[in-house]
Amino acid sequence: MMDAFNPADHDIGIQAFGNLRVEEMRKELEQITPITDTYLLAMPAVHMNGVSYTANVTDQPERFHLLSGRACTGDNEIVITEFIAQDQRAEIGDTVSVGGDAGEAEYVITGIYQCANEMGANLGMSREGYLKIGRDDPQIWCHHFFLREPEKKGLIREQLESMYGGDVHVHENTWPGLFGIIRVMQVALVVMYLMVTLFILITTIMTGNRILAAEQKDLGIYQSIGLSAGQLRRSFALRFTAVSLLGSMAGIVLAFAATDPLVGAVMKLAGISDFISHPDILAILLPGVFVVALFTGFSWLLSGKIRRMDLAVLLSK
Repeated sequence: MMDAFNPADHDIGIQAFGNLRVEEMRKELEQITPITDTYLLAMPAVHMNGVSYTANVTDQPERFHLLSGRACTGDNEIVITEFIAQDQRAEIGDTVSVGGDAGEAEYVITGIYQCANEMGANLGMSREGYLKIGRDDPQIWCHHFFLREPEKKGLIREQLESMYGGDVHVHENTWPGLFGIIRVMQVALVVMYLMVTLFILITTIMTGNRILAAEQKDLGIYQSIGLSAGQLRRSFALRFTAVSLLGSMAGIVLAFAATDPLVGAVMKLAGISDFISHPDILAILLPGVFVVALFTGFSWLLSGKIRRMDLAVLLSK
């Protein structure tokens, strides 16, 4: 999710305001965990062909999440999102006019990248490219760090904010709504499994009772020729297992083929043009196994009626 929302990866970002210098905060950070890599990112307002956008400006443009083309390494190059490309009817190789608070210049589009800032309406450029049209200021730059111990991000944020208060803005590779969305998804998943369980229980009871009522005489014959109640119960449950297995296999194939296109269509509403879920094999197979197990278990429990059936009554029907 964060790879899709942010223009580039990082563990933690630190932006200094007022008279605070980033070097001071960096020393505090390194006392908690060593820094393995760093780069700069700013998000000033610019306009492209007369339309206002947010720019993602970095000193390492090769970090952008490119979908096609190449990074904007030159000072006369930019990358744009698919949403800007559609709005402006622009393509890789086109020349466009980009302006900032210090001037305007011509830039060549070298690639399409992904970032959901401003609902996907943003463009990326190098630091050198931005300084042709924008004013430099230490306070516009956010220092993004990669940490040797990224699990200490929360501790770093708490310590820096307690030491410097409003003179520092610290953020992790996240955004305020992300954890709310994840919690809603987790609750929805639990509710969905509960609904599936209830549906399978009702379906098994209704279908199983009809089958047992229709096959009473057959069950009596099978018992009379020596089949035990346990064997008949296993046979009864096996039919539900076979049918649910076929249905689950079809569901797994359908989910594998349709999940990413459907989720991707929803994600486009949030400014994400290319979302891939990358499910592991357990995530793919677990729902199908769960459904088959429920059908098998509920049908086995329902088939307990076979043990209580009177053979003489069954044969007389």
